[in-house]
Amino acid sequence: MIVLLALGSLGSGLGYRLGEPIRTRILSSSRQGEVDNITGALFSMAAILVVSWFLGLSFSRGPSPIVARLIQRSTILRFLDSYAPRPPVFLAGVEQLLAGVSFPATFSGLEPILGAPPPLPAQVDTPGVQRASQETVEVQSIGVGCNGIITGSGFPIRANQILTNAHVVAGTRGTVVLLPDGRRKNATVVLFDPSVDIAILSVPGLNLAPLPVGSADRGTQGAAIGYPGGQSLTVSPAVVDETINAEGRDIYNENLVTRQIFVIDSVTATGGPGVQPGNSGGPLVDLQGNVLGVIFAASTSDATRAYALTATTAAGDEQAAAGRTAGADVGNRCAV
Repeated sequence: MIVLLALGSLGSGLGYRLGEPIRTRILSSSRQGEVDNITGALFSMAAILVVSWFLGLSFSRGPSPIVARLIQRSTILRFLDSYAPRPPVFLAGVEQLLAGVSFPATFSGLEPILGAPPPLPAQVDTPGVQRASQETVEVQSIGVGCNGIITGSGFPIRANQILTNAHVVAGTRGTVVLLPDGRRKNATVVLFDPSVDIAILSVPGLNLAPLPVGSADRGTQGAAIGYPGGQSLTVSPAVVDETINAEGRDIYNENLVTRQIFVIDSVTATGGPGVQPGNSGGPLVDLQGNVLGVIFAASTSDATRAYALTATTAAGDEQAAAGRTAGADVGNRCAV
């Protein structure tokens, strides 16, 4: 906020110094006074709309969920966002700083407005969901300057390979997976894709059966599985609300990338948000235990809404990682 105020004051001062002499010469001719007034009014309106758009996007992900929700539903801001160019990298950084969450931004502008979601499943204690939860692991990565230990979730795509999110391992120097039965195994990142937000880990001796893959449409019921907050395994009822080709930025808030995602609604048994930091990389499964997508983010304006990369989006990286055992470069920067 200090930076914004300082730059705003500097721009105002420079604008006055440069514009006042021009305005004085224009007003020396009385016939041009009305032109000056009209032009100034139009310029002021444009400036106010640009500033409103900038501040609206800055606060659209936090720090107040109530304010974020109002901004997301503003008709004027949504109109501006539909015509404005994609926000600059600097604004994406401001947005992330104010949000104060470890999830990457899903969209490069305001989130889509959807209607009421389809109904959640009455219960998720099915044999398929139980089997998937028994094979969902916790991922812990250690990095210097990345808030110490970063926790996430993951699931097997091959006997000795785990899929998780790239932002869980970015800039880290060691990764382990913790199995539901308490076993702890060292892991090596063999594929790192910061654009799609996929990382694949090689875990020798893991020997877990890969989870089957399924497809989903609006209304497909299932469960979000993971380790929210690095705590115990949680299975939350979930339902697919929409499939969207979302334009957002990579895990470093730099390059624009389009990814096919599921918008999901998920609530815990106690009524809390079904997806929280720590769920990143966990599977979204249907009631038969088939993987529909990879959970990677949650809405900061709607506590029950979250986002998952579709299985189709993750398929390319899964195939590319087949047979890999050598370590991949995860960079020296943390995800933002």
